[in-house]
Amino acid sequence: MIQIVLADDHKLFRDGLRKILELDPDVKVVGEASNGEEALQLLQERSPDIILFDINMPRMDGIQLAREINSRKLKVATIAVSAYDDEDCLATLSAEGVMGFVLKSSGRTELIAAIRATYQHESYVDPRVAGKLMTSFAKRKNENDLLGELSPREKVVLYWLAQGYSNIEVAEKTVLSEKTVKNHVSHMLKKLELRDRTQAAILAWKVGFAQMSPEAMGCLVGEEPQPDQ
Repeated sequence: MIQIVLADDHKLFRDGLRKILELDPDVKVVGEASNGEEALQLLQERSPDIILFDINMPRMDGIQLAREINSRKLKVATIAVSAYDDEDCLATLSAEGVMGFVLKSSGRTELIAAIRATYQHESYVDPRVAGKLMTSFAKRKNENDLLGELSPREKVVLYWLAQGYSNIEVAEKTVLSEKTVKNHVSHMLKKLELRDRTQAAILAWKVGFAQMSPEAMGCLVGEEPQPDQ
């Protein structure tokens, strides 16, 4: 029996999903949530095999929910359901370990296929969005290649900049002078061919660099910030 939790802020949609799923004798809905916070609590209480969740939810959206599932190391397969096929959103969810993508306009066949695939620890992408997802992966790869041109110090500065820190705050975090931080930002923007720090922060989040922990980021750049000489 495949145990599933449904998470969507529209009760009518949840009711429809439940009725569709209950037609399959191998599937059992063990809980429903109207927002991301409720969903997270249900996962901890019920320990289902799969969570089927809407990307747009109040009090914790689908991306935030996926991150919490990862950070808490919850053993549950994740399937995102959305009315939209936004490639950046899909790519971000995939980077967070979401295994299945189904459109709300999909039929029962696609939904059950996604459930059976993820239950077997296999990925499933609705055929209508697979092309967009692959395009987005290609874009992310190219953007990641751009980050490879940055020096270790520039990567450190980009990471903290993407967390919303000002130059002064980045200087304090990295034990560098504010002037040195400004120079790193300037060189970084030139290498990335970006106009400003906001664009740099967006890029860092898009490619998954900003989502790393400070410890993992330190290992990636292979260098601990040192005081200016």
